[in-house]
Amino acid sequence: MIKEPKSKIPEYKLAPDGSFIIQNYNLAKPFANFFPGIAGRYGIPMWVFYVNRGQCIASFGVKDKDHPLLEFFPANRAWQNTPTQGFRTFIKIRTKKKDIFYEPFYNGYFNKNLFHRNAMTITPSDLTLKEICSSLGLETEINYFPIPNDCYAALARIVKIKNISRRKIRIQLLDGLPWIIPRGIRHRFLKDIGRTAEAWARVVNVANCAAFYKLEVDPTDRPDVIFIEKGNFYVSFSRPIIDPAAIFGPRLNFDYPYLFLRDKNYKYPKIQTAESKMPSAMSLAEIELKPGEEKYLNSLFGTIRSAELLKLRLTEIKSAKYLQAKRKQNQEIILRLQSDITTQSSSSEFDFYCRQTYLDNIIRGGYPIIFNSGAEKKQIFYLYMRKHGDLERDYNRFQIEPTYFSQGNGNFRDIAQNRRNDIWFNPDIESASLNTFLNLIQTDGFNPLIVKGLQYHLKDKAQFRKTCFGLINSQDIDKLLSFLEQPFTPGGAIFFIEENGLSLKVSKDKFLDALMADSLKEEDAQHKQEDDHGNGGFWTDHWTYCLDLLETYLELHPEKLQEILFREKDFKFYDNVYVVRPRKEKYAVYENKILQLDSIAFNEEKAKMQSLRPNQIHWTRTTGGNGAIYQTTLIAKLVCILVNKLASLDPFGCGIEMEANKPNWYDALNGLPALFGSSICETMELKRLIYFLQESLSRTDEQKILIFTELHDFITSLSQLLTSSSDAFSYWDKSYCLKEEYRKKTLLGIDGSEKELDRQAILDFLQQALKKVNAGIKMAFEASDNLFCAYFINRLAEYEIKDGVVYPRKFQQVKLPLFLEAQVHALKILKEESAAHKLYVAVKKSQLYDKQLKMYKVTGDLRAMPFEIGRCRAFSPGWLENESIWLHMEYKYLLEILTAGLYEEFYSEFKNILVCFQDPKRYGRSILENSSFIASSVFIDKNLVGTGFVARLSGSTAEFLHIWRIINIGHKPFFLNKRGELNLRFAPVLAGWLFRKDCTYSFNFLGSIKVIY
Repeated sequence: MIKEPKSKIPEYKLAPDGSFIIQNYNLAKPFANFFPGIAGRYGIPMWVFYVNRGQCIASFGVKDKDHPLLEFFPANRAWQNTPTQGFRTFIKIRTKKKDIFYEPFYNGYFNKNLFHRNAMTITPSDLTLKEICSSLGLETEINYFPIPNDCYAALARIVKIKNISRRKIRIQLLDGLPWIIPRGIRHRFLKDIGRTAEAWARVVNVANCAAFYKLEVDPTDRPDVIFIEKGNFYVSFSRPIIDPAAIFGPRLNFDYPYLFLRDKNYKYPKIQTAESKMPSAMSLAEIELKPGEEKYLNSLFGTIRSAELLKLRLTEIKSAKYLQAKRKQNQEIILRLQSDITTQSSSSEFDFYCRQTYLDNIIRGGYPIIFNSGAEKKQIFYLYMRKHGDLERDYNRFQIEPTYFSQGNGNFRDIAQNRRNDIWFNPDIESASLNTFLNLIQTDGFNPLIVKGLQYHLKDKAQFRKTCFGLINSQDIDKLLSFLEQPFTPGGAIFFIEENGLSLKVSKDKFLDALMADSLKEEDAQHKQEDDHGNGGFWTDHWTYCLDLLETYLELHPEKLQEILFREKDFKFYDNVYVVRPRKEKYAVYENKILQLDSIAFNEEKAKMQSLRPNQIHWTRTTGGNGAIYQTTLIAKLVCILVNKLASLDPFGCGIEMEANKPNWYDALNGLPALFGSSICETMELKRLIYFLQESLSRTDEQKILIFTELHDFITSLSQLLTSSSDAFSYWDKSYCLKEEYRKKTLLGIDGSEKELDRQAILDFLQQALKKVNAGIKMAFEASDNLFCAYFINRLAEYEIKDGVVYPRKFQQVKLPLFLEAQVHALKILKEESAAHKLYVAVKKSQLYDKQLKMYKVTGDLRAMPFEIGRCRAFSPGWLENESIWLHMEYKYLLEILTAGLYEEFYSEFKNILVCFQDPKRYGRSILENSSFIASSVFIDKNLVGTGFVARLSGSTAEFLHIWRIINIGHKPFFLNKRGELNLRFAPVLAGWLFRKDCTYSFNFLGSIKVIY
């Protein structure tokens, strides 16, 4: 058995400045991580993924997987490939007797007799590697960071070589990438036809210190030839070597530089092949170092719009002064974002964790800025948001827009959750997020999956032409207006001005303020993933995050309850071309079983109607879809959601049905919709909505609301059914019929006429609804263990088939094992602290509690369940969504313990659950960064128990920010007194041990006001 010397054992440390250091990282548990993908307002962001192997950078590029400089691999392949296919540094130390070969940061054959130790230092903005080889007297340090606020995207790499011996050292060095992807080779080409794709590869403009890599034309098999102007580039400290064969010779796996070692005095190659092969991006240096002397080798790897622009900027961007300035800018951008949540407690781990969690919340949800447009309604724009995707989330088609004011697409649930707390850090955004997500709710209560970035169009082209004379040179106005005829983004407009050499008379910021003042925003969405070849589906839980946003808004603005609910008539309905099929079309015989399949249909008639609209095509319109965009009040939208969900209870009146191909938050039950599955979690949320509406009506004097006629008819019929239907199955069947009739009426649009619903009618309906959902929730309660069942299979036990249509007659309910999720939602609706405490005790006694880790598992034991429930059943217990510590749901649970007033219980769990208090050796990565899940104690590989996987971009960030807010200022610090006046009262819930030695604790209130207790 080989025993590592003590100096080679991995060690983890949080430095005083908040950086996280891993000593001997090559031997530590493997993990995957990434840079924020933030380049400032006027910068082009890159995606950069790294692992703790070799020189760490595993892959990077711009926009998406189709635009790499270093090929995207999933984490398991990245751990294998990065040491050889990532960045490399080859060093030959020249001595009188022989040359000694050494490769820093590489655990290979040539280093086996050398004593060396290394470390990686992780900060929110960059990554630094350091290796000391005492055998050779060399110290090597590498710093990586993205270039911010410039017209190109690049990863900077600063290598420092230092002589730590007492003698002069002469070395010959090769540094860079063994291979780099030319611009134009897409992800699929690399994976499927990588050899063929090489035929298009070209390296052009190999200058003294730069090379430009691209394809001449798009390699897609198409009749129209598309020329490629943009390119990937390498800027270095010496003339680039672009042919890997000139370094590695026959060693095609890049294990060692065969020719560099073979030739005692290796020279820059006279002949290099610059086409029809994947090129390299390496440079050669001869260095002589006196004792204590150090040498810096700077390089840039990026994407730029043309070879000409690269030539123009080359002298500037390769200078050390430029790179140091950009390094500082990069740090300042991230620190400025994090400053909103500055916290000073007795725990540096907690303080830095707050900052990192806030940053990670921004990365998924975005960061709001406000244009000074002078408009009555503020122009809110979210920077930096994107769909999460990385080495461990290899399944996602992430996208980071490669332009100024970068934004991206994201999933409805993800962004809605991560924006929940934004108003408490940026109060000026007011109800912007609330409007965005409520508008995306359709008339059927569902919503599209993908939230797109904002676009704009001019209100009045003639008016803006007049404005332009004060903004831009007159000869450039027509060219600019031509560009602005199509929908545009702020960053795209500035990029167009720069690319076309237009001259502004004012600053970029002032130009955008003026442009936004004369523009209207276009919010849009997309029904499904681009790579979903079916018709997608609708999740049952998405609407609940709108209620979260509303409650958060009213906690800051209790005085605006009446205004936001009843006065502002500017809420819309998303108009989706994908619709839910009626039962007769989706109940089908499959392998001798009746299943619910293919629940979503594409409606061609609606799609054709939308294609004729000039803009704003995806909003429900009056006159059956041919009229104006219909706008209503928030209270009307909430009633619409309520009615739709109340008509979606399962045949037992218990859970909300998964009728539209998708489950709820717990995506891993992907098979449950086919089994007529349902969830009590959304029934509990329905009860929360009822409570909210009842309380809101009690606090206002509104006597009536206006709702569109089709909804009025729906609610009237459903109200009659609630009082007349005697059994659950009858209610299910009849309410489903009402819902299908309503969907048919509103398929293309609505009539546009409205009817009044008076206050008492609403209150009566809410009481009927409450009685109905209470009965269902009671059915889900298991008295034997005082816990709630979350999910149900509703088997079709008796049915008839007539003319190919399945008619249900009787269902049989099957309860799934315990899920933490149901207990979380139950805590939201338990009004008494004693009931919440009883539930808390029951959870801790159940199999949901991991006694070894002192944490909470997302599920109980699923082994008795059929594989048909979904992918969770196929996973090993303790891994991914099967009985692991799913951090988001565990943090939700911790939040609800706090919200329920169980403060002692909350702090008894605080240090066991929060990532920043984990043992980093067990957690296996920075304790400042969340993971999606932690392998629980039931996992088969005991070496991985307690280790975190799937880094950072988790909804747990939103839950932690909510927790942070409550412990600092209390549940509802703003309130109205008896005279209706707005008051502020802090009621912190801080443990004594969080106070510093000087008995103080401080935090930023509303993002900028320092509060000291």
